[in-house]
Amino acid sequence: MSTTIKGVIAVVFTPFDRNEKIDYPALENLIEFMLDKGVNGLFPCGSVSLGPLMNPEERKKVLEVTVKVNHHRVPIIAQIGAVDTQTTVELAQHAQLLGVDAIASIPPFYIPTDEEAMYMHFKAIKEAVNIPVYAYNNLWTGNLISINLFKRLVKLGYQGMKDAGEDFQLHCRYLRYSPNDFNLLMGTEKMALPALNMGVKGFTSGTVNAFPELNIALYHSFQKGDMQSAVQLQNKILDLVDILSQGHQISMMYSCLKIRGHDIGKPRRPLLPVSPQLEEKVKKEIEELGLLKAPYF
Repeated sequence: MSTTIKGVIAVVFTPFDRNEKIDYPALENLIEFMLDKGVNGLFPCGSVSLGPLMNPEERKKVLEVTVKVNHHRVPIIAQIGAVDTQTTVELAQHAQLLGVDAIASIPPFYIPTDEEAMYMHFKAIKEAVNIPVYAYNNLWTGNLISINLFKRLVKLGYQGMKDAGEDFQLHCRYLRYSPNDFNLLMGTEKMALPALNMGVKGFTSGTVNAFPELNIALYHSFQKGDMQSAVQLQNKILDLVDILSQGHQISMMYSCLKIRGHDIGKPRRPLLPVSPQLEEKVKKEIEELGLLKAPYF
């Protein structure tokens, strides 16, 4: 792998206009905002990006815009997983043509699949490209990657995995079975510090879209060995997650971005926007948390 993928990796939210079409200028502005703040990587078309709610052509265009705006500044892991293998492979090959640093795929979802079917799905992806391939363990799919499947993917040549299974004991087991050159990433900022302490090199975050300073300060504190600050920052992230839990967390983040001055519209249906009353309540609570003025954490 030519580029080390580590640090705070932003799962990029997708802006939509009033007609639920993707707002590409707003996407460019959001990416620039996070890059200017110092994020270490980009993860477009993920779960909070609402990748599964986009058609393949939209996902290709989102990735093309992301690559153009990034202009080789930080590594990009393109999430290419889809409900079927054919579309997943098509998106994988498109991502490779764009020169991304790696691709990642959730397991097939919705249609029940056993471990062998999941393995063959992942095998088809690996055989379709010549760039680093990551698995993406995601609680929302209902198809968690077992330890046995994980070992098979490592043997198959997978170079990393984003683990958003939200099971820290399982995460530690993945880490135990990871070769030295395997890049296991924590897939939620909620467990960033424990995972970093266990030896992972980075974590993905959705809240970094609206609150990059908080996420980046946590990583920098850990890097410097300032564990007291790192613990305080991790706890503040958990306080933020508690605030977001008053509604659908993805919809809440659209409101948080608006509050931070980056209006990316409303989430695509079936998700509903946050009510004005709840949005005002959230604004007050994140202001009390110190996230709306420098140093923003």
